[in-house]
Amino acid sequence: MTVNIPENYVSGGFAMEYEVPWMTPGAVRKLDELVRSTDRVIEVGTGGSSLFFGRRAQLVLGLEPSIEWADSVVAEAKKRGLNNIDIVAQPDPQELLAIARRLGGCSVLSVDPDDGYDRDELQNILSSRAADQLEVVAMDNYGAADLFSRSWDWSNDQVIDSLPGSGWQGESFNDPKWRGKGTRIFWRRR
Repeated sequence: MTVNIPENYVSGGFAMEYEVPWMTPGAVRKLDELVRSTDRVIEVGTGGSSLFFGRRAQLVLGLEPSIEWADSVVAEAKKRGLNNIDIVAQPDPQELLAIARRLGGCSVLSVDPDDGYDRDELQNILSSRAADQLEVVAMDNYGAADLFSRSWDWSNDQVIDSLPGSGWQGESFNDPKWRGKGTRIFWRRR
């Protein structure tokens, strides 16, 4: 499947239309290389990423802080014939954490909700739930201290040490136009 990322990728307005995550272009291309048809994806923050994962993976479960946005993503997925995407909308950060604690595992985890959510806590909960099943992790806006409260200044090796299991490798896809430096992708067994 060919990934098409327009010149104005920083605006994000293209994501649903082009069915791509609103992440740095290098990270999107890396995810396109890594995601498999047998993957179960949990993503925190939905949109073009939901459609992207829906085209490539077996199942996508999105956790979305905005009820209105969740409705628009579900409508767009249905319009495009993507029936493997479910979205749980929960605007309260503490309730979203409680939902995350009840979820099963996944092989792909993408964390990028709106501001006001502790992305490190969400990632820790969801990666712990996934344990050895987890094979791909995407962290967007990773260098923003207000979004990743603990790991915003960590090296890739420090993030790898926090992930379950062994055999991880990772890459930072930085962009001077991006909030928090860019997007990080970690993977193993691919």
